[in-house]
Amino acid sequence: MSSKKPTVTVYSPCHNYGHYLPQAVESILGQSYVDWELIIIADGPTDETISIANRFAAADPDRISIITHDTAKGLQACANVALRAARGRYIMRLDPDDYLDENALLVLTHYMDLHPDVALVYSNYIYVDEVGNYLGVESRKRVGSEVDLLDLPAHGACSLVRKRVLKTVGGYDESYDRQDGYDLWLKVLNRYPIANVPTPLFYYRQHSNSLSSHEADLLSTRAEIKRAWVKRNSGSVKPTVVAVVGAKNTYEELPNVVLTEFADKVLLDYTLDSVVEVEDVDRVLVTTDDPQVVDYVQNSYPQVEARLRPEELSKSRVSENKVLSEVVDYLEEGGTYPDIIVSLSVHCPLRSGEHIGKALDTLLLYNVDSVVSVYEDYQLHYVHASQGMEPLNPAMHRQIRVEREALFTSNGAIRVVWRDSLEEGANVSGKVGHIVMPWWDSFEIKSPEDGWLIEQILKQRQGADSFAPQAWIMEGVPT
Repeated sequence: MSSKKPTVTVYSPCHNYGHYLPQAVESILGQSYVDWELIIIADGPTDETISIANRFAAADPDRISIITHDTAKGLQACANVALRAARGRYIMRLDPDDYLDENALLVLTHYMDLHPDVALVYSNYIYVDEVGNYLGVESRKRVGSEVDLLDLPAHGACSLVRKRVLKTVGGYDESYDRQDGYDLWLKVLNRYPIANVPTPLFYYRQHSNSLSSHEADLLSTRAEIKRAWVKRNSGSVKPTVVAVVGAKNTYEELPNVVLTEFADKVLLDYTLDSVVEVEDVDRVLVTTDDPQVVDYVQNSYPQVEARLRPEELSKSRVSENKVLSEVVDYLEEGGTYPDIIVSLSVHCPLRSGEHIGKALDTLLLYNVDSVVSVYEDYQLHYVHASQGMEPLNPAMHRQIRVEREALFTSNGAIRVVWRDSLEEGANVSGKVGHIVMPWWDSFEIKSPEDGWLIEQILKQRQGADSFAPQAWIMEGVPT
């Protein structure tokens, strides 16, 4: 190992990805910028990772070193091991199944040298399949010129970070086994400037074993990270949070839907059971047009208040904001002054308390006026153009998701809004944040057919240790 300190430290944590590792290392060796060191972390592998790493280290011992773990410690632990060992001024993670463009280090290092105030810089990237075939380009919006709300984090890998900043924020939280990039993003976001460059500088491999392919686990880990951040930064004075459950029960096509049983449980129960478990919600109020709903809540949920809304608020085309404003007026007349309103639709029984808590945490973490729940739409969509049908998200022809074409569908499950941002009229205005819910938690009852489908899902979940949506998609659907 050379005694001269390199400018850039690249580290690659490898657990049984040895068959990809040579391409990753060779992409470092082929860099036009040569002032780097590479730390390969063999994280408890049982494949050929160590022998491959030894071969590269023997060929270039001044720049390549190996750290070996007898048992796997996980991404965050590896990141901290690399941070302690790094000699460079800048540090980057390169996953062993990804690889760099030959000018990646040159471009990113040059940007950081020119912008000494920037803590982290990231680039666009190219999607490739398991064998390296081109799939498409992820073109991120430019920070500062195209996007100001930074609630979509950079990719955890191949972002160049100042080592001093990483040590200032305490490195990585090892209580999580994934999403080190999201944890880092929150640590840096409100303390230092963040930037990106529009050039695609690394190749991101898409394959079935990719850690990022497990959506439910990733979303759950993000929820945990947000929760920890809010708790860590909260003081003795907390915002007053009121949850409002809209429970209109006079739909012609869905008579008495609020009190109808789905999988041996009244529809309203699913929403109330989820919200009463959210620790930051101070008060829950059900607003309805049916006295039977009021009676049911009073008898079944003594900790929840239910009241009849004015008749005109149950007419068609009445905005959600109008209903919420009437509730807020009622609360404030009674001496309760909410800071945050959580609006919950009774028609979304698959939403959980974790989803509600995540939406609240998102409102508190980011400088937004409101937060809505969405699911990512992975379908190919078209709009009518001069030549007929034109794809709105053409990358989906190749089954990849890119930020500029990303489509998010509101699922109607959750809306969280600051009281002082609540205005009659448009339900979505100002700066709007979001939480992503899995699509299989996002079904909403709008018709009897929806009700049938949701009941099948609920029965499946009650009868299974873990939910596998594929099990019911094509079974027994009525025609």
